[in-house]
Amino acid sequence: MREQLRVDLRGIVDILSHNLYSSQAVYLRELLQNARDALEARRRIDTDFDGKIRVVSASGGEPMKVIDNGVGLTADEMRNLLATIGSSSKRGDLEAARSKFLGQFGIGLFSGFLVADNIEVFSRSAKSPDATTIRWVGHSDGTFTITEAEEQLSSPGTEVHLQPRHGELEWCNAEAALRLGRQYAELLEVPVLVDGTLVSQNSRPWDMPVEEQLQWCRERLGFEAMGIIALDSSLLNVRGVAFVLPYTAQPGHRTGDRIYSNGMLVADSDDQLVPSWAFFCRAVVDSGDLPLTASREALLESNSKSFVSERLGARLLSELIMVQGMAPDVYQDIIRLHSAGLKSLAVQGPDMLSLLRTSLPLTTTMGKFTLDDLIRQGDDLAYVSDAGAYAALEEVAVHADALVIDASGPHDRALLERINKTEQQRFREVDADHIVHLAKPENHPDSAAADRVAWLGAEALAEHRINVQVALFKPDTRPAMWWSAAEARGVDNASATLILNGNHPVVARLMEDETAPVAETVHALYVVGLLMAGHSVTQDQTRILSEAVSTLSLRALAHSE
Repeated sequence: MREQLRVDLRGIVDILSHNLYSSQAVYLRELLQNARDALEARRRIDTDFDGKIRVVSASGGEPMKVIDNGVGLTADEMRNLLATIGSSSKRGDLEAARSKFLGQFGIGLFSGFLVADNIEVFSRSAKSPDATTIRWVGHSDGTFTITEAEEQLSSPGTEVHLQPRHGELEWCNAEAALRLGRQYAELLEVPVLVDGTLVSQNSRPWDMPVEEQLQWCRERLGFEAMGIIALDSSLLNVRGVAFVLPYTAQPGHRTGDRIYSNGMLVADSDDQLVPSWAFFCRAVVDSGDLPLTASREALLESNSKSFVSERLGARLLSELIMVQGMAPDVYQDIIRLHSAGLKSLAVQGPDMLSLLRTSLPLTTTMGKFTLDDLIRQGDDLAYVSDAGAYAALEEVAVHADALVIDASGPHDRALLERINKTEQQRFREVDADHIVHLAKPENHPDSAAADRVAWLGAEALAEHRINVQVALFKPDTRPAMWWSAAEARGVDNASATLILNGNHPVVARLMEDETAPVAETVHALYVVGLLMAGHSVTQDQTRILSEAVSTLSLRALAHSE
C-alpha cells in the first residue's frame, strides 16, 4: 500500500539545498554517519558484535549502496523516523530531532535527495531474531512505500540504495566514492570499505609520535609546522593537536581548523572551537561529545562549546609559556613570525601581556630589550611610533648614548601605553623634534664665523621662513639637523630651524672660506636636512636641491680646470 510521508518534502528539499548542507558531497558523510550510529546502537544489545560499513559506488546503471550490519530498523521505526522532520524548517526543531537516533537517521537519510530522486532502504532489525527485511522507498514527490522485501537480508543491518539522477553521477562514481570516503571516514574507528578499499581506522594525529604528526601536517594541511601543541579537554572527550604556522598570520583572520566528531570529519575550515586569537596555529580537533548542528557541518553554540574553547585557549597559552622555558629558540622563531598578533593579544589580555613582558624583544637605539628590561631602566623612557621619525632620531641617539624605543611596529604603541596604565607612566611618546634634546648642540667656539654663516644661510632661505643656526653636535658625519619646533628656540616668524653641524667638513669649510658659496650649500643642506628628518619633499624643494647641486658642481668643475 502506497502511503503519504508525514513530512513537507518540498520544505525539506529547500532546507537541504539552501539552509542545511553546503554541497552534494555531504550525502555520503551523512549516510556513513547513519551507518556508524547503527553500529553503535547494535553494540548496546550485542557486545560481541563486529561492525562494518561497506560502500559500493554507482556504475553500469547500478545504484550507489551504503551497507552496514548495524541494529537495523523495523517497519514502525521506518514510519516514525521521518515523523518529526519536515513539519518545520526551524533550526531548533531540526536540532532537537537530531538529538535522537531516529531523528538523526531521518535527517541524514534525506541527504540522499541531494543526488537522487528516489531513496531505497532495505533493513532488518537486530532486536528480534525472526525479524524480516523491510523495504522502504522514498520518492521526490513526497510519497513513500513500506513493504516486506522480496529478497531477505541474511543478517541484521541496513542497505541504502541511491540511483543518481542525471548530472549527479560524478558524486556517486568510483572515484568520488573513494575520495569522499577517505575524506570523511579516515579517522573512524570502525572499518569502512569503499569498493573493497579500507578508508578508515587511520591513526589519529593527536595519538601519533611527533615525527608522524609533522608528516600528517605536511600531507593533509600542506605546511611544515614550527611546533605542535597538544589540545586535550577532559570535558566531553575533546582531543586534538595544534600545528604552529611557519608563516606570518594576520591577527583576527584564522585559516580555520579541521574538526571531527568521534572520528567523522565535520568541517575543514572551522573557526568555532579554538579561540579566534590563536591565529598563529591551525588545529585538528575531535569535538567528542559536543553537539552538532542539524547539518552536522558545524558545532552547535552552547555553554559546553564556550567552556571547551576557553580550556583550549588556556592550553595554548600554557604551552607557549612552557616552550619559552624549554625551547627558547623555537619560541623566538614563533615570536619573530607572529609578534604583531601576539602583541595585539597582549594589549587585550593580562595573560599574554605577562608572557610577552619577559620575552618580546623591542628594538631601541641601544639594542633589543624586553619590556621588563626596559621597565627596569627607570621612568620616562622615550619612544617613537613613526618609522620615519625613528630613522631620523636613531643615528643621533646612538652617538648620544640615549635610549629611544622604536614603537613603529603594529601594536607597539598600544602595548607601551598598556604598560603605562599598570606601571605608572614609564614610557612617553616623542617625535622627530626630540632630536635636538638628544643631540644637545653646543655653541661653536668661533662665534663670529658661525654667526656669519647662519646669517647668510637665513638670507638664502628667507622666502621659506626658515631660521639657520650653526652649532656642534654628534655624529660629525651628519651635516645638518632639521627642527620644526622653531618657536621653542625663540625665533620669530620662522616655520622651522636648520641647525648646521660645525663638525661636518662642508660646514667647517663655509666658516673658514668667506668666498665659499653659502647660499647654494645651505639650499642643498636644507633639503638634505628634511630628508634625514624623515620628511617627504615637495616638487619645489626637489627643484631647490637640483639647482643647488648643479651650481655647486659647475663651480667645482671650473675650479678643477
